[in-house]
Amino acid sequence: GSWVPIIGAVLVAVLVLATSIHQVGPKEQGIVSTFGKYSHTLNPGLNMTLPWPLQNVEVTDVTSIRSEQMPDGNAEQLILTGDQNLVDLSYLIRWNIKDLRLFRYQLAEPQETLREVAEAAMRASVAEQTFDSIVSGAGRATVEERVRTRMQAILDAYRSGIAIQGVDIGRTEPPEQVVEAFKDVSAAQQDADAEINRAEAYSQQL
Repeated sequence: GSWVPIIGAVLVAVLVLATSIHQVGPKEQGIVSTFGKYSHTLNPGLNMTLPWPLQNVEVTDVTSIRSEQMPDGNAEQLILTGDQNLVDLSYLIRWNIKDLRLFRYQLAEPQETLREVAEAAMRASVAEQTFDSIVSGAGRATVEERVRTRMQAILDAYRSGIAIQGVDIGRTEPPEQVVEAFKDVSAAQQDADAEINRAEAYSQQL
């Protein structure tokens, strides 16, 4: 004579269906955990699992490109070049997830690890270039490719599940404390080049 058992059964049935059927998008994958432990990975499409709390599903976008700005905001980041000069350099790391299971379970802080690996790879790569090649942009493409290669090798060794899609260097300037001195040096170099050109032209006239 009571509706309570019927209502309870309907609610349980709805809960079972809602937590057992999972629609995974075309750019996504889902991690299924059974009592908190990894079970398997769901691919795009309609998937069935055991209901919660027996199994839980975490769906993540694994295709879209993510980015990390180094350093944060407009903060200064000084890096030593191969000719023992300091350059204030900023750059963008583009990446995505290539193995969701490794990304979720292998590293405690995968994005923090990514940033630390990026900084180490950038410092090693800039140390192979001169200050002028970095500031002028002549060595920029070389540094970007070497950073990407170094990062991918380290992250693969860590089994991070991360794929580095590219590195884009932004700001390349002398340290703020010596900007004026750097401008004076550049101006003096330009004056010297102009005097040399005038002297060579006069020599050719003679």
